[in-house]
Amino acid sequence: MALFKRLLLALAPLLLVAAAPARAMPDRQPSVADLARHNVVVVYDWLRILPAPHTPSDFQAPAGARVAWPIRGVLTQPFGCTGFELEHSFAGCPNFHTGLDIAQNQGVPIHAAAGGLAYSFQDDQGYGNHVLIQHAAGYSTVYGHMVQTNVGWAQPVRAGDVIGWVGSTGNSTGPHLHFEIRFAGAPLDPQPYLDGSPADPFPLPAGWPGAPRDDWRGRR
Repeated sequence: MALFKRLLLALAPLLLVAAAPARAMPDRQPSVADLARHNVVVVYDWLRILPAPHTPSDFQAPAGARVAWPIRGVLTQPFGCTGFELEHSFAGCPNFHTGLDIAQNQGVPIHAAAGGLAYSFQDDQGYGNHVLIQHAAGYSTVYGHMVQTNVGWAQPVRAGDVIGWVGSTGNSTGPHLHFEIRFAGAPLDPQPYLDGSPADPFPLPAGWPGAPRDDWRGRR
């Protein structure tokens, strides 16, 4: 049974990317109806259409950590199955935490973990006020529960730029940052990416935002 659960967790990201995403260019910020949908799904849906930086065909992951810590603080919740009942069911777990929770005082600056295009979401539920950043090569980062965001819509940011401040908005029990890293929209454990530069976990779906072109039609 334990082996089956580990296998299910390993395959979970593939469930989100089984079908190639349909491309659409958003010309608006999210509405109240958008933000009211299931947290894991709504983030995935936005990431698969938000424009991303172009990825060169000869792109190579940088040496060392792929992303930097957005803040330093006390790690209060790791990635994966949890007993915290406010989390949604996912990947076979009744309560699944899709990122890392890092506790800090309200108002502490939050920094972009890597360069990319940033998008600001104002929300009083779920992730609270949060920022999504699209990076090259199909990667994205998510920053939740901010007291205030500090970026616009499709704003270019560099690693280390202040993108908001720690808060406790949305589904939160105290001031902290909920930090995620995703590949093709699927949530991954951020720790290996903060520590190093692991290989891509699965092939990037055709048409994913910012992906390098791989055919003569330019569909990617």
